[in-house]
Amino acid sequence: MDRLRLNLTVAALLGVFLGISMPAGAASLAKLDKEFTGPVQATLKQYCLGCHSTEKQKGDLDLERFKTLSDVMKHAKVWQGVVEQIALGEMPPKEKPQMTAAEREKLLAWVNSALDEAALARAGDPGPVVLRRLNNADYTYTVRDLTGVKSLDPAKEFPVDSASGDGFMNVGNSLVMSPSLVTKYLDAAKDVADHAVLLPDGIGWSPSTSQRDWAEERLTAIREFYGRYSVPGGGSAVNLQGIKFDTKDGGVLPLEKYLEATLKLRATYTWGWANPSLVTNFAAKQGISGKYLLAVMNALSATNASLVLDPIRAQWRTSKPGDAPALANAIAQWQQTLWRFTQVGHIGKRDGPKAWQVPVTPLASAREVRMKIPAPSAGKSDVTLYLATSDAGDGNANDFAVW
Repeated sequence: MDRLRLNLTVAALLGVFLGISMPAGAASLAKLDKEFTGPVQATLKQYCLGCHSTEKQKGDLDLERFKTLSDVMKHAKVWQGVVEQIALGEMPPKEKPQMTAAEREKLLAWVNSALDEAALARAGDPGPVVLRRLNNADYTYTVRDLTGVKSLDPAKEFPVDSASGDGFMNVGNSLVMSPSLVTKYLDAAKDVADHAVLLPDGIGWSPSTSQRDWAEERLTAIREFYGRYSVPGGGSAVNLQGIKFDTKDGGVLPLEKYLEATLKLRATYTWGWANPSLVTNFAAKQGISGKYLLAVMNALSATNASLVLDPIRAQWRTSKPGDAPALANAIAQWQQTLWRFTQVGHIGKRDGPKAWQVPVTPLASAREVRMKIPAPSAGKSDVTLYLATSDAGDGNANDFAVW
């Protein structure tokens, strides 16, 4: 921070926090002006104007042109340099006549007072403010932060930013803008837009510009989401219009893990184990989904009649922690009969599946059986057809088979 701004800041802090006001007013300015035209100019003439006059201007410094206090306040930066050189002992030079300690102290006190008055006079004025653009590094990192794509480099074709006099590359005065650079900004924006992916709920960003890669990224994200609480399983071979391929393993719930959790939950909390909050908190500790654990608990503890669930519920009520594999095996037999997995890529198509996992109804009111009757052989003219049926695993009470 330069001397002018430093004095302005000090003045503001003193005024706000301590209630102290800096010297101001016509009387103070008149006193400073009188001192300048008297002892200050005499000191300058004796020790400074020999090298820094209008005629010589050594170091491009002309102190003779300052005739009044107003001239000094208009060029505060020049006098900031004067203060620095005198305070450091650089001026006057060692081989020139030197000021006495009293003369040095009086000159510095006057210049500092004049700078204080200049700071107060310009209070609230930030000076010239240029229209500043982002430098190349700022622009690149901003685009990467907004899109989340770390591989983007929109400024790679931009000219190198020029540095200011103090070496910084983010000063507004040095960040120029030209018609050719505007064109490069437009080209960079088009390149960035090629990575935008239109989604049902907004815009996403991808490191790739290929739609095929976008689809793969979305599918990968879906698999990762379900993969948090699922294990491989459910894959099957498919014959689609004569094309045979394997769907590979999909994601299914680790049923045995959930069943074991229900048994531990029931054994640990003999009372209140069916409380939803208790179930979800217990699931979080086990690293499984509270939503699905609650669904399994509700299904196993329900009292409504169910042809399929009643035998499983009875087995669950008599099971203890560690008996989950037997329960899972009993359920797996029904899963293979009552459910099947479809292909994700065909969900939502006309006449296609509505979901990944769809129910299958094994019951049928009628079943047509066809077979080819072999030609009668020598000595045999009768053909015998044997039909067999069984119950659904719940016993044969009240079951009927009509042939």
